[in-house]
Amino acid sequence: MRILITGGNGYIGNALVDAFCRAGHHVCATTRDKKNRKAIERFGARAVEWSLADCRSLASEIRQTDVLVHAAFEMGPEGAGRDREAVGFFLEELARTSGLRRFLYTSGVWVLGNLRDNVVPDNAVPERSPDIVSWRPPIERQVLGSAAKGITPLVIRPGIVYGGAGGLTGFLMGAATREHGIPVIGSGHNRWSPVHRDDLANLYVRAAEQAPAASVLNGTDGSCPTVAMIAGALSEALGFEGRTQSLSPEEAKKAWGDLADGLALDQCVPGDWAGKLLGWRPRHRSIVSEAEALVRSWKAAQAD
Repeated sequence: MRILITGGNGYIGNALVDAFCRAGHHVCATTRDKKNRKAIERFGARAVEWSLADCRSLASEIRQTDVLVHAAFEMGPEGAGRDREAVGFFLEELARTSGLRRFLYTSGVWVLGNLRDNVVPDNAVPERSPDIVSWRPPIERQVLGSAAKGITPLVIRPGIVYGGAGGLTGFLMGAATREHGIPVIGSGHNRWSPVHRDDLANLYVRAAEQAPAASVLNGTDGSCPTVAMIAGALSEALGFEGRTQSLSPEEAKKAWGDLADGLALDQCVPGDWAGKLLGWRPRHRSIVSEAEALVRSWKAAQAD
């Protein structure tokens, strides 16, 4: 199939380029900076310079694709609005094409909010979400509703993505000090729902190839470690003797802005539906046991 991926040089997007190329598809991926073309072309994909700020410039590429995978996102105050505009444009263009018209939208499990006492049914779109991601559920509904236009829409919600030097584990290591260790919010007893980015990329490939229209897939490995467990393992691997630093919500908000609200969520999100529907079985099942590998990757990236 002809696959078009937005954000092809991003943390998730680059793993998607690799996975779709390995699966034998013809891949085109976007990059905001032509200097980053090699990060896409090394897998055998074709790179196209593009940004969310000028989303309509991708029209000719969309008309030549079978599957559009939207993994690009722009951080900052304009990010949500540009995502909404881009998704609306993508759906308009896909409705006009003669390809397979598959559209994969990247959301995230944070839309589900705190889940300690809240059971979320499969394929459900929440009525309310935390402020940091409150704009995503309306987009999810818009995407899923496009099935009426002959599009095969899919929503994928990655969990806490890890693997390599980036992601939130890289963020935490970058914020750590030898004296204080890895920072956590409060006690760190809130849970995260992780997924290795290689496993997540495999989920996207399976979804693009076989998922039925209007499916919502939570991309998590099923483990629900506490943030304290993750931080302690990273601290130990860094040589900081497992030390962690407790930040109050106010301190975290001052240091990290709205990101702190997401990091403080308590979530245990199963990925069972994706397994039942697509036979997806994550190979990486413990972010804690992979702490040493994560630290090695992070240190290697710092040395470059």
